[in-house]
Amino acid sequence: MAYQCPRCGQPVRRGYSRTAQHTAGLIGALFYAAFGSFQCAQCGAVARSEFPAEVRTRMATGSFLMAFGGIVLIGFVLWLASKR
Repeated sequence: MAYQCPRCGQPVRRGYSRTAQHTAGLIGALFYAAFGSFQCAQCGAVARSEFPAEVRTRMATGSFLMAFGGIVLIGFVLWLASKR
């Protein structure tokens, strides 16, 4: 689900951090993507406040679901580790 840049209309992507991924693995990358900034290939970083209210609501829902997925993944890994 790509959001449109409010400045130029091009698609934006969620932020990505190699440091977060190297430090905390998949969980770190998920949390960074969930709560990080959005990037437009043409305009650079785009603040959430620049998007219309309905888009911000969809973004918040997506962020919550990604964070929840990360927590479920942590729980699943811990559950698997407890079975050994």
